[in-house]
Amino acid sequence: MPLNYPVRSWSAKRGRQNEENPMLKFLGGTIGVIFLIGLLVVIGLFALIF
Repeated sequence: MPLNYPVRSWSAKRGRQNEENPMLKFLGGTIGVIFLIGLLVVIGLFALIF
């Protein structure tokens, strides 16, 4: 019985993680795109200034 409990809790955590995964992937992609655009804008501004 003690060996069965951690496996069950691990699979439950993994199931929850899989449900949240598409939303997290979408948020991560959006943040990544915004970060890249911001980086390009900053580099462009530095190129204009210097």
